[in-house]
Amino acid sequence: AGAALALAAPPPPEAQFAGWAKIQNFDLTAFLDKKRIAADAVDLNLKLMKWRLLPELEPERMKERSFLLLGSGTLGCSVARTLMGWGVRRMTFVDSGKVSLSNPVRQSLFTHQDAADGRSKALAASEAVKAVMPDAEVEHLELEIPMPGHSHQSADGLKTAFTRLRDLIARHDVVCMLTDSRESRWLPSLLICSAQRQKDSGRPPPLGITVALGFDSFLVSRQTYQKSPSACYFCNDMSAPADSIAFRTLDQQCTVTRPGLSGLSSSIAVELIAALVQHKDGFGAGFAEGDQESPLGKVPHQIRGYLADYRLAPAETEPFPKCICCSQAVIDRYDAEGLAFIERVTANSSELESISGLKDMKEAVREDEVIGFDDFDDM
Repeated sequence: AGAALALAAPPPPEAQFAGWAKIQNFDLTAFLDKKRIAADAVDLNLKLMKWRLLPELEPERMKERSFLLLGSGTLGCSVARTLMGWGVRRMTFVDSGKVSLSNPVRQSLFTHQDAADGRSKALAASEAVKAVMPDAEVEHLELEIPMPGHSHQSADGLKTAFTRLRDLIARHDVVCMLTDSRESRWLPSLLICSAQRQKDSGRPPPLGITVALGFDSFLVSRQTYQKSPSACYFCNDMSAPADSIAFRTLDQQCTVTRPGLSGLSSSIAVELIAALVQHKDGFGAGFAEGDQESPLGKVPHQIRGYLADYRLAPAETEPFPKCICCSQAVIDRYDAEGLAFIERVTANSSELESISGLKDMKEAVREDEVIGFDDFDDM
């Protein structure tokens, strides 16, 4: 009876909460999802540089940038590979070509099957990036960039290509010009120059980076960014760009370069961007004597590489006042006329020499003032 009475009585207050606690639920997705595990591993690899070697490094600054890759061939593939190493997820590939049978051995994002199927380079490259980095946000676009002296595009085709390219450049942080012809870099360079002047776009203007290859030499160059002047790709040109593709023979249509050069130049280009991202002045960082360095080192305007003697030559540059691309007169004309100006230049690129003042400058030079050099002369 006593036991029954004790069981029937309410328990004392201190015993009210005795026993097992309520079972809690835990989300284990992060420990089971291979994509999330891979993404964390990539980011951890970058954070180790900060934790072990460079406390002032901020890897997320590079990771958060968006990149527009104009050209999805040898350089485009190599740049994308190095960007992934820095944890970059947002890329857009632009190219009008198809993967050919000679491409996969030099262009690291393609396979033989891509070539056998004649797949779009931009599409195949974007899918290859996703296969390596599943959480990447990659886009692709098949687009033929309008070029000076190339009048074969219809008026509607030119307008569409121009509008798409302009909009793509406006919404990316970095534009990498990686195409295989000189004139295909002119319009992107011009659009980047014009973007530096736009103050009401709601976002900072893009940085323009050019990578170009010779047989055993390369160039990596960044152009003027806002109030930080530097030469563009065309500042050394003494004539307007012309159609360099139309009358090429089959062997001239291929870029003839030492196989290791694309990887070297692309890596240097991405490392230069990474150094700029870490700099206190960002993309507008200077390279003059006394300018502060980035935590990752110097940030030259231009780097030339010479594979024959394994040499790099970083340099500070200045814009050419009569440049056919970045001069004030050319940018003013584009800003005033827009598409109409581009239509005229694609039909007749010599107009650029008149607008920039280059034509008058050349006509004012007397023949006896010109000194000719060739490869056998001592400078």
